[in-house]
Amino acid sequence: MLEVMDLYKSYHKGGFFSLKSRQEVLQGISFSVKAGECVGLIGESGSGKSTLSRLILGLEKTDKGEVKLEGDDIATWRKKYPGQMSAVFQDYNTSANPRFTIEEIIREPLFALQQKTELRAFILELMDKVGLSAKLLIRYPHELSGGQLQRVCLARAISTRPRIMVLDEALSSLDVYIQVQILELLRDLKRDLHLTYLFIAHDLQTITYLCDQILFLYQGRIVEQLAKGELSNAKNEYAKRLLASVITFGGQGQRVVYHKCKQIRQEVGV
Repeated sequence: MLEVMDLYKSYHKGGFFSLKSRQEVLQGISFSVKAGECVGLIGESGSGKSTLSRLILGLEKTDKGEVKLEGDDIATWRKKYPGQMSAVFQDYNTSANPRFTIEEIIREPLFALQQKTELRAFILELMDKVGLSAKLLIRYPHELSGGQLQRVCLARAISTRPRIMVLDEALSSLDVYIQVQILELLRDLKRDLHLTYLFIAHDLQTITYLCDQILFLYQGRIVEQLAKGELSNAKNEYAKRLLASVITFGGQGQRVVYHKCKQIRQEVGV
C-alpha cells in the first residue's frame, strides 16, 4: 500500500554564513507497508523519525526519492481518497483545540469532508469504540486525563474511516499502564477496521507488541529490517544493542515482550 523509495531529506544548518551548509537527516530510505500490515519504525532522538513521518503525510517535500500510496504520489492519492490517511501525534494537548468540546474535536474532520448528517450517533459509536463515556462529549480537553485525550485523538483519527494511519510517538507521553491500554485499543481497531499502520516510536517494547515488521533507523538510514518473530537474527550492531537493552533472547524471545504486556494488563484489569 505504502512505498517509500530512496528518500533523502536535508535542512539548512542555520545562520547567515551557513546558507550553503546542509544537514542530511534522511539518506536513501526505502521500505514498503502492505495493506493490513503494521510496520514499526524505531530510532533514537535525532535519527529522522519525525521528519520521515512528515514526508509520508505530505507535510514536507523530499529532496530526492518518492513516497507513493497504491502507486500514486501522496497529493494525488489524498485527492482521490480524502480522509483515508490519518495521523496521531505525540503531543495530544496541542493536537486538540482547547476551545472545542470533545464532540467538536471529533466532528471537525467530518465537517471538513462535508459529512454532516447523523453525526451524533456516529460520534457516540466512535466514543464507545475507543472506550470513552458519552458523558465526556460536553467536556473540554483540559478536563480529561492524558489517556482519555489520546483516545479522543484516536476517535478523531478513525472518524473518517481511514485505510492507513501514521502514529508518530503516539504513546510516548503516556504512562506505562495507559500505553498498554492504548496498544490493546490499536490492535482491536486494526482488526475491526482493517487498518494499516506505520507506528513510529523510540520504545522497542511497544513496537514489538503491535507491529508485524520492525525497521531500525539510525543516523538517517534504515540499518535493519526484521519480522517480529525474527528479532534474534539481527545483524546490525545498533539493532543488536537496542534489542539487548530491552530483552534477552531465547528460543522464543519475542514472547517475553508479549508476557510483559499481558502481565501489566492483568495488573490494571484491562
